[in-house]
Amino acid sequence: MAHAGPQRSQRGFTLIELLIVVIVIAILAAIAIPVYANQRDKAKDAAVKEGSHIIQTAVMTYAADHGGAYPATEYVTYTPADPTADNLGNKYLDTWPRNPWTGEPMANSGSTVVYATDFAAVAAGAPIVGGKWSVVDGKLVPPATGGSVLFGDQSWTDIQVDTTATLDSGSGYGVYFRATGTSKTKVSGYVFQYDPGVGKKFIVRKVVNGTESAPIATGVMPAGFPIYGVAHDVSVSAVGTHIVCKVDGKTVLDFNDGTFSSGGTGLRSWGGASVSFAGVKALTGAAGGAGSGEPAKGDFAYALGSDGSAYGLVGWLSGDAAFVVQPLGAILALLLAAAALVAAYTLATNRPVERLLRPLCRPAAAWFAAAVVALAWLYKIAVVACG
Repeated sequence: MAHAGPQRSQRGFTLIELLIVVIVIAILAAIAIPVYANQRDKAKDAAVKEGSHIIQTAVMTYAADHGGAYPATEYVTYTPADPTADNLGNKYLDTWPRNPWTGEPMANSGSTVVYATDFAAVAAGAPIVGGKWSVVDGKLVPPATGGSVLFGDQSWTDIQVDTTATLDSGSGYGVYFRATGTSKTKVSGYVFQYDPGVGKKFIVRKVVNGTESAPIATGVMPAGFPIYGVAHDVSVSAVGTHIVCKVDGKTVLDFNDGTFSSGGTGLRSWGGASVSFAGVKALTGAAGGAGSGEPAKGDFAYALGSDGSAYGLVGWLSGDAAFVVQPLGAILALLLAAAALVAAYTLATNRPVERLLRPLCRPAAAWFAAAVVALAWLYKIAVVACG
């Protein structure tokens, strides 16, 4: 009698089972892909930090060759097309670090001061629009009837304007930017207004041939803000159509408008206002808040201090974050302080230095010291990797 062989099941996966598998795979992918992308950004951020430190080393080498003087902002760059060019990348580095996002050499978006005055030039007869201004105790003072004064190059496009103003009484004052005009032609451009006379507000208006428009941006002065008798730092930057106004380092207006694309800077006073201005400075470059565009991630910003004795170096990371490179001088100062402590110990105890270090030569202490060093390096690696 013939026996039938074992029956093989013909049952396959049901539609529900397949859907469950697909959903599980999709969930895993949704978790894994962002993590993978984030790790790629962290790796590129670490490359930016390393590149910024390489540039810092070149800056310090330059300073050692030039009696402690740091390079100018425009010198800290690299021109691969011209190996004979005199700049930091060509003269002080064999390999210039590259932007990990673009593959191009890291670009310097640092700020450059293109105009600065303590108003001595105004006292000597610089162009003045609308009124007789004067310099009193080193500060620019408008006439009692008010007026306007323009400075700088009227072909500037992206620019940051800084001034320090003190309003003692009256309705307020203004700062022109992207402004054009002469003594025969009325001013056209933007004006930022410090205006307690219209409800304690910060305002930006358009000006066309001397006629001001309705406000295009308005912000209210915060409660308790010291309006009168206190010097305030006013900074206005225009990059493309993006305009940012700051008072004492805090953003009070942030908006977009493309009516005016170029022009100089200047000051304005209302009639009856008692106000004084302590200098005007104009900067180009992203580190100053302006420039040919917003700083690109993977690039850096180097800017020389106003007195040439210090510098700032920042690497631009992913997510609009910035990595501030600490000056090597601070590290050297710590090393010198440690050396001074060792010397003080030797003099105070009249013991040779090797007695202080002798415990580290014992096996247990040596292993402990090695473990501390290893943990310190692992921590440093983790900090660099995680940003």
